[in-house]
Amino acid sequence: MRKKRRVVNHAEMEDLDFSRDLLELGVLLGSHRTALGIKQEDLAKLLGISRITLSRIENSRMPLSIENFFKIAAIFEVRPEYLLQELARVTQRKWSTKGED
Repeated sequence: MRKKRRVVNHAEMEDLDFSRDLLELGVLLGSHRTALGIKQEDLAKLLGISRITLSRIENSRMPLSIENFFKIAAIFEVRPEYLLQELARVTQRKWSTKGED
């Protein structure tokens, strides 16, 4: 028997604030980029954004878009879940699979 998916309404979405997580994710991605030896300018070009915008993302001054998050995972050749697990490990946060803390 299939499990029924819960539909999240607009009001509930407004209550969710992932902006801090998205800012921290930028820092993590910057460290991965450096470890892989990818230049900031090269990654920005692959993403279709300016190097300055990427710098702002990596320095927690601008949140990462979900679209660019998936693009970066593909460029780094890792699953998006891996990056989220790394974020949880680095920030010592526990992420629930049900959306609860």
